[in-house]
Amino acid sequence: MTTTCARCTTDEDYAKVSSFLIEHRHDLHLSYMTMDMVTLLYNYITEGHLLQITNDEGRVLGACAYYHGTPEHNFLDKETVLFDFTVFDQAVRGTRLFLKGLKYLVNTIRTEHPEVREIRMVAFADNAYVCNLYTKFNTSSYAREGVLGEEIIFCTDIDYLWTRLQKFDRLNLK
Repeated sequence: MTTTCARCTTDEDYAKVSSFLIEHRHDLHLSYMTMDMVTLLYNYITEGHLLQITNDEGRVLGACAYYHGTPEHNFLDKETVLFDFTVFDQAVRGTRLFLKGLKYLVNTIRTEHPEVREIRMVAFADNAYVCNLYTKFNTSSYAREGVLGEEIIFCTDIDYLWTRLQKFDRLNLK
């Protein structure tokens, strides 16, 4: 299966990713209602960035969102990217698509935001799968209380993460 990673730039991109994320909102957190997802999407469309992974038919298989800067600093801390969530279709979980998407995300940030030094990844503390996954790519973490409960913020230097991801090139993730 051929897959493509891309940034959402058109109305069609935003519509497809929004539909995918609303459909998969409970994969982020069981408490997410449709309006919660619409609010989150609005914030990312207006203040952040949405990325998608699609198959050769254009079907969205995964999506993620990030802010250049952090909301708590009004996005002025441009040396930081906050990678707030990622969602994959159940059928492709456990495949190498997460690695491909993460590599695309980091490369996009390095290219479009060269001042970024730190990447922060957010996971709900009660989501052991995502916490274990993010631990593999980050050098430190801290906890904070979020709207829906405790969140773990995983932090790493962008160059360190890029170097780690380069080791997977032999898996043909390009």
